[in-house]
Amino acid sequence: MHQLLSKLELVYFYVLDWAPLVSDIREQYPLLPIEETMAIAQHLGIRHPIDLQTKHPIVMTTDFLVTVRRVSKTRDYARTIKYAQDLQSQRTIEKFEIEHRYWQARNIDWG
Repeated sequence: MHQLLSKLELVYFYVLDWAPLVSDIREQYPLLPIEETMAIAQHLGIRHPIDLQTKHPIVMTTDFLVTVRRVSKTRDYARTIKYAQDLQSQRTIEKFEIEHRYWQARNIDWG
């Protein structure tokens, strides 16, 4: 069972599901520990995402963490899927930067 939050994610999931080199698809992958994303946000001087009701920090997620099989090894790729109009939001770009730095620290390609 997969948890997909938009039609765009569904379409991307289908592409991945049919790709012969893809061996694993994890969606809404949590960026843990939360203290790490909070530290990244603080370092960048931006607000970490919070629950609007409780005002507590929330665990950020990446839309997809995909494992790709190569000849004798596997490699993970982190992928975030957004509609073009969402890319106009400065807040979206800020959250992307937190994600990007999180994956960069793990030497995992993010895009």
